[in-house]
Amino acid sequence: MDEIKVETNEYMHEKEYVDDLESGNNTYGEKINYVAISPDGSIIATFNPYGSSISITKAATSDKAKICFDKDKFKKSSNIIGWSLAVSDIIDTENDTCLVAISCVTDKDTNPKETEKCGLSKFFQYFIKKKLSFWDSQLFLISLFILYYTISSFIATTLPPDFKPHFANLFFYLFFIIIPICILFFYENIYTHKILVTDNKQFRLCCTSNEGMINLFKFSFKYNNDNNDDVNNYSIFHLGGVVNFLKNSKNSSKNSATLICINCVKIRRINIRLDKNIFVSEEDTYLLPENLFEKLESFGDSRCNWNYLLKSNYQEYLMVDTSDHYKIYIELYDVNNLQLVNIFYRHREENCLISNNDEPGIFAISTDSRLFAYSNNDNIITLYLIENGLEVVSKKFDNINKIKFLEFIEKDKKLFIVEKDKGGDAKFHIWLMSGCLNDYFSISRDDICLSDSNIPSLSRYDIHNNTLTKSNGKVVLRNKDYEDQFEIISEITIKRTTFSENDIITDVHEYKSNDLEPWNNSIKNVYGRFLNNDRRLLLIIGQSSIQLWKSKSTNFVDFDDFKNFENSNLVYILISDKIKPGTKFLIEDDMTTVIIHACKSLTYLYKHANRTNNSRENYQRFVGGIVNIIKDFIKRYPDNWKIMEVQYPLMAYLIYSRSFSLIKYILFDVNDQSAEKLHKPQNKYFSYSSRYDLELYDDLELKDENSNPANDLELALKFCQEQDAVMLGYLLEYYSENSMNHIGWMINVTKILPELSELSNYGYYGNYMDLLVHKPCFGGMKYNFPIKRFRALSVCEDTLKVYMPLTKLLSINSSDFFLYNKIREDISSDTYMVPLPNFTTHDEKIEIKKGIIYFLRKTLFPPSYKNLEDENFSPFLQIKKNGKTFFSIPAIEATINSRWYHAMAYWIRPLGLYAMFLILFTTIPQYPSIGENNTINVVLQTFLYIGVGIFYYIGLYLLMIEFMQIRKYKRDYFTIFDIFDLGSIIFGIIVFSLDFIPNNIIMKHIRIMYATATLILWIEMLLWLRLFSIMAINIFIFENILKRIIPFFAFMFILIVGFADSITYLPISDLSPDDPGYPFTTIWKSILSMYYMNIDSLNDKSDNSSFKLFVFIANLTIVLVLFNMVIAYMNGAFEKAKNDGNHGLLKYRKELIDDFERLNISFNNPKLYETPYICYLHEPELMKKWKQKSQELRETKLYSWFRESSDKENITYDDGVDITTWYELISSNENQDSL
Repeated sequence: MDEIKVETNEYMHEKEYVDDLESGNNTYGEKINYVAISPDGSIIATFNPYGSSISITKAATSDKAKICFDKDKFKKSSNIIGWSLAVSDIIDTENDTCLVAISCVTDKDTNPKETEKCGLSKFFQYFIKKKLSFWDSQLFLISLFILYYTISSFIATTLPPDFKPHFANLFFYLFFIIIPICILFFYENIYTHKILVTDNKQFRLCCTSNEGMINLFKFSFKYNNDNNDDVNNYSIFHLGGVVNFLKNSKNSSKNSATLICINCVKIRRINIRLDKNIFVSEEDTYLLPENLFEKLESFGDSRCNWNYLLKSNYQEYLMVDTSDHYKIYIELYDVNNLQLVNIFYRHREENCLISNNDEPGIFAISTDSRLFAYSNNDNIITLYLIENGLEVVSKKFDNINKIKFLEFIEKDKKLFIVEKDKGGDAKFHIWLMSGCLNDYFSISRDDICLSDSNIPSLSRYDIHNNTLTKSNGKVVLRNKDYEDQFEIISEITIKRTTFSENDIITDVHEYKSNDLEPWNNSIKNVYGRFLNNDRRLLLIIGQSSIQLWKSKSTNFVDFDDFKNFENSNLVYILISDKIKPGTKFLIEDDMTTVIIHACKSLTYLYKHANRTNNSRENYQRFVGGIVNIIKDFIKRYPDNWKIMEVQYPLMAYLIYSRSFSLIKYILFDVNDQSAEKLHKPQNKYFSYSSRYDLELYDDLELKDENSNPANDLELALKFCQEQDAVMLGYLLEYYSENSMNHIGWMINVTKILPELSELSNYGYYGNYMDLLVHKPCFGGMKYNFPIKRFRALSVCEDTLKVYMPLTKLLSINSSDFFLYNKIREDISSDTYMVPLPNFTTHDEKIEIKKGIIYFLRKTLFPPSYKNLEDENFSPFLQIKKNGKTFFSIPAIEATINSRWYHAMAYWIRPLGLYAMFLILFTTIPQYPSIGENNTINVVLQTFLYIGVGIFYYIGLYLLMIEFMQIRKYKRDYFTIFDIFDLGSIIFGIIVFSLDFIPNNIIMKHIRIMYATATLILWIEMLLWLRLFSIMAINIFIFENILKRIIPFFAFMFILIVGFADSITYLPISDLSPDDPGYPFTTIWKSILSMYYMNIDSLNDKSDNSSFKLFVFIANLTIVLVLFNMVIAYMNGAFEKAKNDGNHGLLKYRKELIDDFERLNISFNNPKLYETPYICYLHEPELMKKWKQKSQELRETKLYSWFRESSDKENITYDDGVDITTWYELISSNENQDSL
């Protein structure tokens, strides 16, 4: 309870200053001044709301400019509770012009009240817009066809009574085909509202007006900045909040900028263009992330809301942190692209049960947007990788009280930390981001040239109101005594040391080259000397290596005492062809340099393994010695290794050098456990610094830029041959097992799945795909995001119900908001995730065309296919597996269902066209012919010709779809269903055309053909109805039952034929073969007689006893035995057929999704359905088969398929070796030179 009391009192004490925030008085002896820095860090602006000007300074040249500022143009001081200042980059280089934005906010802006009338009015408008969003040109065309039949039916009412029955069929076909389709379509979506709960409070609040105001000022470093007219300033009324200018991108328009204004409900993007005047256009308004909105709403205090919002925002990023008893959930949004960047987790410390919820955490983002640092207002900093959301390391600083400010500086090599000590004073610290042992330094004010007036007191407004600010690796501290003066911190020189040899001449000794450089075939000797005359360390400078050996005893006695690995430990080695005679020994970054050089040396040894004539055993000892360096460091300093591993491509070197045991040690430790999580996946090698990127591809001899692997998993896949394939197994096992806690582990697995699925034809590692998809994450990964708002993508019966979490900022000017609702609390615990981020997304963009020509082209002709290769589509579309096992995987079923609604909404249009095709085919021949040449007959004939034209158009339209598919898929097109689709349309058009031939001789045959064609077209109609799950499952059940029972039907048919053929030889006393009622005239009649034996008894046909006995045996066999066997067989096959029917449904959906997403169309905003994450509701019955197999394979590792010999290297690792003194030496100042 003491901790609670202290925390509360401190908050109340710090809050006292805000009560007089706008009085103009000094607070804690300081004036209320604001400072802002441009996104690129080049421009700095300062102002005091009670001053007369805004001061602008160029950081590089210290050029200054001033803008007149009049506070009276804003709201009354009594209404204003806070200010926000922002400055843009140089947006007009010719005139050296920038923009400044000042915003004031009122109580209403930070604590809005709902206006019911306005909110409901806009709510209704967007609801109507949502319903109309489904409409497009093809539906318009179908509606015209329906209108055609409606008019035809109306004309039928004017006909004589004798002709009305013919037109009654029009209503039959129209309503008994269209209405069932509509019912089925409704049935697909009926369950949505049973699972999601509507909550539109935030939307209604965003419709309320604001009282705040934004003033924009244009200024130039070249010309006079006169803001007394409307040319150089612009006011935006009824809008206030935290303002920020976005960083100008390469695609940004010239002389333009984008301003972001964030208040407690919404985010407003404002486009600004400079000419002679300032031109402002509002791009759009977006809702605040829901968790941030709810957090601010819970405070109920305007000033608290304002401070919280200021601290949650940094440039284009918006951070939201929420928590429960076990975790802190951190959401990071990019306001520039309106997307969730990632979600990070931080586990609570055992003794940290209380947190100050009125403040968000402290965070910093590296300038390359790769690293994310977070502190929960304590003395712990957690470092994350932004691209995957995974924690790299969490470091506790025991000599720091509370962290209040963070920023990456010096190209992200250092993290600048501002501490608030127990006395409330500011102290400064540096954390090096290289992973070296000596990575933490406390910085004095002299080290960064700060005077007392530059040191902030760390009262709340110092950080929240931008008197201490940052941008692009620069930190700005305002001078408290002079409002337009400040200090910029972008580099901090730290007195670090290097480990190297000095210039003192020492004795040199020669050693045999084949002992110390067994990878060389040279007979030249190598030279050794004691490092700086220290007999503990022997330095070897060879022809292609630098080696440092430490004696296992205290010192080497002399040069002859050195016996290689027998009495020495290899503590450092660099092997490279770049080493020349006279090269000096130098370690710049203590163990970071040692580990990087060790990994590079392993790569060199692998490349030269087959080029040496020296002892293989000696060569292998060096491999073991290098591995020993790395293993021992990891064992002692795992956190330092974690930072190194994300900063440098160490795993790539280990993969290339086929260091099997070392890779396994890093991933699974000695006990096959990945508790330390020493390796993190990263998308691209070029995310490391460019210097290491270039060296990596040179070291690994990867010259082809187009086929170079992008990450460790792709590199392992590239080497997936024979025993080298074990490395891919290690990584896949490691990623899939860890992904149960965070989906970010699978970012690279998603990309290689298509290629991995093709490995099934390659040796013993062909089972990787099958084993991987039965890992627990593919059906047991629980949804653990703090986001509780979803969009239902597919909620059909008998299939997994799929949802899309809200991972973007919603525009209030679209109907998107109404597609997302909160999931019910009672089923939220049953929500699971597909473990493959971005599985269905791709970067391919469609140019949206407009105009009457494009409209007619899209309406009258089927869309063409995109001229793209498979690799340009999503990984989901690239996977070619279609087996039953593949479709039984919950993650795959959920993925298919997530894309289905969008695809079905497109294919419903060709279904509608086919329905019209069938209606026209069956009704046009029924048009009556009225002999009289009157007006009615002319109208009927006209509508007849129109109907014929429409029929041929639809037929050709559907044929074009089929022919385009043949051209696209070639041999893959020719399946039974596709051939039936094509044949039914062609046959229907031919028969329809023959019906117009006026020839009574062939009319009888045409009628038979027409009846056959009608039946075929109705069957095709049933196949089209596979678009709806309930119909599709029944069709596939019928198909599967038929497949299973056909062999039995063949057996039964042969038996019936045998009985039928045999009975023709038996005498029938009452009839002769010439009699019309003789049942066995032909073999066909005999077969029919046998088949209908249970209906038409043959026992009465003759009194012959042999005939009666034969009939009795046939009746017993066929009727009693065979028919009952059929019934029993079908009952047993139904459950199996039902399961296979679900697989058939998923396979059919995948085919249509694949075809749809390859079409070159812009249909109903494809981005609306794209999501990096897919969620589904846990259904035990639907997942039972997968669960059983997953449980069977639970203990099987992906790498257990390999022989044990391929999993080991012939190396030794001595656990008894103690080289602690080596670590102390390299990380201390002893024997080192200052930088």
